[in-house]
Amino acid sequence: MTHDGPQYDYTGPDDEDPLILSPAMQQAIGPKAPAALFSAVSVVMAALIEALELNIMPPDAMPIPGVPGAYLHPVPNDLGMIEYHDTQTPKGRPAYYLARIVSPNDFLNDF
Repeated sequence: MTHDGPQYDYTGPDDEDPLILSPAMQQAIGPKAPAALFSAVSVVMAALIEALELNIMPPDAMPIPGVPGAYLHPVPNDLGMIEYHDTQTPKGRPAYYLARIVSPNDFLNDF
């Protein structure tokens, strides 16, 4: 069976991805990730890409005090927040480095 339809290139016009995933993020949304988490993170990633394309600050961005260029973005369904940082692609275009998913459980202490 052959495919005679058009060839699609999903890497973008300049082969640069504006979202750079840390190893922790790659693991969090990897093949073993729950579908609900993968879906929720995808929504955030789409919002971040749209903000970069429009050259605006994402509307839900919350600056992290004391860390210049670092922000938190809420993940839908109360699954936590994504920590991300301003950066650039290898060609110098604006990008975000997605560092990790911050969960409320990260801050709970066992009493």
